[in-house]
Amino acid sequence: MSVEESEDFTILPNFLIENATPKKKKALYRLPEWMSSLAKRFDGGQIQPETSIPIQQLDYLDEDLRSILIKNLASQHLFPVQSQVIPYLIEQNRSHSPLPPSDICVSSPTGSGKTLTYVIPLVQCIRQRVVRAIRIIILLPVQDLAEQVYQVVNQLGSKLQLKTALLAGQHSFEDEQKLLVQKQLNGNWTSSIDIVVCTPGRLVEHISRTAGFSLTQLRYLVIDEADRIIDEFKQDWLNILDQAVGLSNQTKHDFQPYMLSQSSSTQKTYQKLLFSATLTHNPEILQQLNLFHPVLFSSLSSASSIAMPTTLRENFVVCSITYKPLIVAYLIQQELQTEKIMIFVHSKKDVDRLCSLLKLLLPNHTRKVNYISRNLPSNKIQTRLTMFQQGQIQILVCSDVLARGIDIPNINCVILYDLPKNIRTYTHRIGRTARAGKAGRSITIVEKERLQMFRMSIKTYRRNKLKHMDVKKENFAFMLTDYQKALETFSAKEQKKKLKQKK
Repeated sequence: MSVEESEDFTILPNFLIENATPKKKKALYRLPEWMSSLAKRFDGGQIQPETSIPIQQLDYLDEDLRSILIKNLASQHLFPVQSQVIPYLIEQNRSHSPLPPSDICVSSPTGSGKTLTYVIPLVQCIRQRVVRAIRIIILLPVQDLAEQVYQVVNQLGSKLQLKTALLAGQHSFEDEQKLLVQKQLNGNWTSSIDIVVCTPGRLVEHISRTAGFSLTQLRYLVIDEADRIIDEFKQDWLNILDQAVGLSNQTKHDFQPYMLSQSSSTQKTYQKLLFSATLTHNPEILQQLNLFHPVLFSSLSSASSIAMPTTLRENFVVCSITYKPLIVAYLIQQELQTEKIMIFVHSKKDVDRLCSLLKLLLPNHTRKVNYISRNLPSNKIQTRLTMFQQGQIQILVCSDVLARGIDIPNINCVILYDLPKNIRTYTHRIGRTARAGKAGRSITIVEKERLQMFRMSIKTYRRNKLKHMDVKKENFAFMLTDYQKALETFSAKEQKKKLKQKK
């Protein structure tokens, strides 16, 4: 049996631990049972209608909820991850065990239906509430993802008389406060909301500054894109949340990860649900979130922490840095003429440059090439996303602003113009295609000088899945003259811009 390696630690099969003599001086960990032998595995592939039970026949879902899924969301069958997690959460809710429910971690490929995996069971579990109070918090790392998830939650929740609030900075802080709570004549505050979708920073701000913002009835905390939240945010927000819920330091001590204390059954707590396509398999990192007796749901393809859709075709092209824009234009002209394409670029400067050169090199596509970067106002980003979704834009050049979570239907191909730093970034970028069981393709442009880095950081994880495309100079020689003219035209425009700025 081979030794599996992750970025953070080495995993050895149990029977090798005693005799292991690793060459590198590297800490060795044995995965806890909940991440290995006790993990619930499932096929992370697409829906198989012939073998899956239709939603209409799922008796663990309320009848009206089934109807909403079928009529409003055009869903006839659940995805594999949904079939595993949804009934588990609903059964947990029906259980009368004196013990708190186990926290859950879900590792599943991009585009496999993770959002509905938690939205469906949680709205059903709280819909019978009598008094309105915040019972669900859904945490996202950035504003755009929060807005997208809010749309899904509100679409379902509003039909079940549940109210959802989006707290991510789209509206002023004061407007969000008015939406959250109301002051009664007797001076008491009441909640106007059942579900909150937010970013960590905005949540902390409301806990600190919004009078009457109470989380004492919180039942579920969903941490979506969990690996990114762990990486980018200090876990202070979790301590502040615990205090707002009413968990003392002693309570948190009692709820040590993977342990069941005698006093825990009488303590008040909430359930944590972690979701990610690249969920870390390092238990020490997950321990930062104080998980209680956790259960892992993991697709069969994500045993090494990398989960990819089975309908995705992965390619890479090796080229000189000089010809990178030309290679992209050549591929679009020869192989991807009618495809809906998203191109990821590292910097805003390169986004502008590549977009301009593609318009010059692909005159038939001029009106259908556009870009998105972090410098654009959010209303322009949304407008261009809508145009891309509707087909008015065919080729969208963008920075990392869209690398995670954003769900745009029917993207046929993702081109990685710049090499991602690691396999997790690669996974999230190519995850914009091959979503919801549909076919998709990714093409990574690798500069010759960075080929070794590519092999170490990406290719070693994907091996036979990532196929080489051999594009020789003679293949695109007929475009070289146009390419030279395009470079000269772009350079002249940039010089004019600089002269205007000096004036």
